Amino acid sequence: MEKNHTEAIFVVDDDRGILDSFDAMLGDEYPLVMVDNGARALSLLNEHKPRLLFLDIKMPGINGLELLKCIRSSNLPTEVVIVTALPQEHYEELANKYGVYRYLRKPLDVDEVEDITRNVLH
Repeated sequence: MEKNHTEAIFVVDDDRGILDSFDAMLGDEYPLVMVDNGARALSLLNEHKPRLLFLDIKMPGINGLELLKCIRSSNLPTEVVIVTALPQEHYEELANKYGVYRYLRKPLDVDEVEDITRNVLH
């Protein structure tokens, strides 16, 4: 598969281990844009216009829910999958309010991540 900027999947997480995990799960088949903070992701979103974004909630600066609100207000056609270790149902309710595609809890299931990616991109 030819890797194309517009086909890039965004992974936004301040944990290097999670970014490395996504690279191991998806990096051979899909172009990935790895971003370690919400502010940088926000600055890159309009340039790349990803169809799929995996997003952590708890990050310094602009957190995942704030970034999700910005994505929805900009009307980007991006499916957002929350990836978090936070157990509170409150966060899941807020994420669902802003139309997330899925809400995944860490640790991640490789098959689930691959299935979501295939379903959104194909």
